[in-house]
Amino acid sequence: MNAEIFLQKTSNLFAQNRLLKFTITILAFTVMFNSAMVYRAVKYQRVVLIPPRMTGTVEFIQGKPNDAYISDISRRIVGLAATYSPPTVRGQFEELLAYFAPEVYPQASNSWYSLASRVEESQVSSVFYLEKISVTEGFIEIFGNFKQYAGDTLLENTSKTYLIDYRLQDGRFYIVSFKEKLTQKQEQERG
Repeated sequence: MNAEIFLQKTSNLFAQNRLLKFTITILAFTVMFNSAMVYRAVKYQRVVLIPPRMTGTVEFIQGKPNDAYISDISRRIVGLAATYSPPTVRGQFEELLAYFAPEVYPQASNSWYSLASRVEESQVSSVFYLEKISVTEGFIEIFGNFKQYAGDTLLENTSKTYLIDYRLQDGRFYIVSFKEKLTQKQEQERG
């Protein structure tokens, strides 16, 4: 059985070429439409995470987390950094160091581990009672009451404010710096 429509071979080849061009054109439009839909889906996607030890779900919309996530992670970080006892301090600081950005990790590990050594040697415990969290783009300000004990003796009972400089990279929270915000009086005493 002969499937050729035209008598001349060239006419059949031209008909096949037209059919192939039409098919490639349809495929190209389909790929472009699919690419546009994939871009739209990726741009507007929501990733819902339920991290361990967090109070609820976390949503990242266009790469930015909701305020509940920042609040929960702030509570976790300040709990690890400011509430400790000699037997728990090293483990807590190890867990805290996992949040630090790779470029500041060496400095942070030196300072946090030296603090852990001093706490273990002096047998000092501390507790931080969180009162307020203020979140701005790239910064978290945490205010609360800090108490420090040596055995049963109260060494310090002050209000402290901690500043956390952070960044989000590929959905991961990184601490760039963690420091205590000094009041003007404290700055004058140290200065």
